[in-house]
Amino acid sequence: MLLSRTDMLKQIGITQQKETGAVSTILRPTITTRGLEAVFNAQKNGFQAKISRVGLGTGNYTPDQGRSQLQQEIHRIMVASGEDKGNAQIHMSVIDDTDHNFWVNEVGFYIESEANGQPEEVLFAVYSSPDRPIAYKSAEVDLLLAFDLVLTGVPADSVTIVDNGVNLNILIAPELAKLGAAQINNMTRHLKQKFELMAKGIL
Repeated sequence: MLLSRTDMLKQIGITQQKETGAVSTILRPTITTRGLEAVFNAQKNGFQAKISRVGLGTGNYTPDQGRSQLQQEIHRIMVASGEDKGNAQIHMSVIDDTDHNFWVNEVGFYIESEANGQPEEVLFAVYSSPDRPIAYKSAEVDLLLAFDLVLTGVPADSVTIVDNGVNLNILIAPELAKLGAAQINNMTRHLKQKFELMAKGIL
């Protein structure tokens, strides 16, 4: 069944009262020791490790393999869409529609695992920089983050993504159209003013 843009927004809990800001980046995250173990165990049992949620936080640092959690995690959100692009590269998108205001300085990718027969989330990989933010999340704007993850530290096809199956390009297109229309209107006003000044001999 085809979903309308409104239905897609409702499916991932987004209202249309806020605008959407988009950030796209290529990340080479640090794969944690526990994450590597979880991938190994999944493959040993004939499965792929599944990335299902992404954590966003404010910590600035150089990650190491021993990390088991983000330094200052704000919250975790579901993956909206994901795609295996081959060559150890995975594309995924998440959208933060919360009312939080914070600098996104660290990102954690969590995979589904088990401990003593109980489900748990394991920090598979983490990205942060001591002096560079990834994005800013404003309460007035839904933040769309699109990541291309380069995962060279695990076997090919060992990791997959559990997502909501939402085509976020459909959600962004109207915002881009509004931006383009605004730019055209500004150019039109500028040219009109210029011609009026030329007609009066001012230019």
